[in-house]
Amino acid sequence: MTTGGHAEGYRRPMSRDAGFDDEMTALLAALALAAGQTPEQYIHDTVLAHLLRTPAGPEAGRRVRDPNRLRSVWRTGLLDSPRAPVFERAVAITVESLRVPSAAIVLVDRERVFYLGAIGLAPAFAEAREAPLNESLAAQVVESGAESWVVHDAASDARIATHPAVRSGAVGAYLARPLRDADERAVGALTVWHPCAHTWTPGEQRTMDDLTWVVRGLIFGEHVLD
Repeated sequence: MTTGGHAEGYRRPMSRDAGFDDEMTALLAALALAAGQTPEQYIHDTVLAHLLRTPAGPEAGRRVRDPNRLRSVWRTGLLDSPRAPVFERAVAITVESLRVPSAAIVLVDRERVFYLGAIGLAPAFAEAREAPLNESLAAQVVESGAESWVVHDAASDARIATHPAVRSGAVGAYLARPLRDADERAVGALTVWHPCAHTWTPGEQRTMDDLTWVVRGLIFGEHVLD
């Protein structure tokens, strides 16, 4: 089962009910034809382009606020989506497979992260299913551009030692893999963590690679898988 089809949720048939008169409908159709798109997709991409011109929040870095990456995030159609059993189960399998207390499938938006599924979040984040960028280690994973994050002892790792989640004692060890689309753009990350320092074994890291492969298929469809 794949969830890539949720991207269709952003598209609605263009009609006069949406507020377009005949002249506007004809103009949009002509512009879309020139762009090689359907009118619905042309409207969708034009709105995205307008939104992406808005400056990102102060916590967003170059990679996080990259317009092409953000477009990939939004085109998943999964931001603010209802809770989906397939993602909840994927997180549960991740926790069981790696024997960790906490895991999350995270989409990194322009000014926040959105949790497709998570176990072990702080109650406020678990209820809202989102958090500010500066509260999320997944945003740092995306910003780094790295293929993996392996943190055995968070308190002594210069990348995250001062992060609120580490300083509070919630995260003592952290393992993450970016979730990349067919164009290799990271829309988010699959993450797991321990409250105490933990040495991630090669076997655990290979398992994380396999789980990431599965989650990518759930988000983007099987066509993105090698």
